[in-house]
Amino acid sequence: MRNQHDLGRRDGEFILSTPSEIENELPFQLVGAGIDFFQYPVERPFGFPVYQWIQTGSGMGVLECAAGTLQVPPGSGMLLYPEEPHTYHAADDDWHVNWITFSGHLAEGMLAYLKMPRTQVYVVSEPLAIEARIRKALQTLRSDYPLRGIDGSAIVYQLMLDFLKYVQKDGTASRDSHHMRLKPAMDYVEAHIGEPISLDALARTIGVTPQYFCDLFRAVTGQRPTEYLNRRRIDRARELLLLEPQTPIHEIARRTGYSSDSYFASVFRRLEGVTPHRYRESNANRRTPER
Repeated sequence: MRNQHDLGRRDGEFILSTPSEIENELPFQLVGAGIDFFQYPVERPFGFPVYQWIQTGSGMGVLECAAGTLQVPPGSGMLLYPEEPHTYHAADDDWHVNWITFSGHLAEGMLAYLKMPRTQVYVVSEPLAIEARIRKALQTLRSDYPLRGIDGSAIVYQLMLDFLKYVQKDGTASRDSHHMRLKPAMDYVEAHIGEPISLDALARTIGVTPQYFCDLFRAVTGQRPTEYLNRRRIDRARELLLLEPQTPIHEIARRTGYSSDSYFASVFRRLEGVTPHRYRESNANRRTPER
């Protein structure tokens, strides 16, 4: 295969660095980054020494690895594990990518937690967010700041959180996409927090059955819809208890969707550890609740 240098192509910007001894002790190390990079064909029969994320900016790439022959279209990226044989090349004449290389003793465990345990191509719901992270990495690598290695470690960790939010695994939507799908239901809660809110009404906001809504909501938030609703109502009650010290507690209960004073007090105490009355007394000098 002919490469970029054979073709005289040096489009884009990139930097590769060698982590220092101190940086090697960090949980993550930023090794390199490239932006708007003309991607030439690459053959690596023995793999690459560190992790690499290569995300398509324009054009189309093809990755050949143990998982098979995989296309890398816009809106996707390929995660390459260290020392795993692979090749990649453009499917069209031009394939421009943004890439970042990283290492660290916590990288493998974090990627396993993210369900990204092998060399593979992944769809990204917000590619511009990850591209911005890579641009930040390039800027950091250019810096002469003595502690740039620590900043680079933080960037790699933030990249992992981007993967958590935006990368789709096993054909399912990303966590961010699921949250966006639930947003109409969460907006409905905020708009009607002082009214009775049924599971059917919440499910209708996103056009699904109540059972599917429950399953989706719990998968995304880790809570049942009723738990989320109670949390938001009690958060609002805490605000009103401090902002309106003269308003009777039973009135605050009604304004936050509780028709029963005893049930309101029970839920408040379960979530806050004190009764509404005690909470108001203990925080009489504050106008906003602690978060």
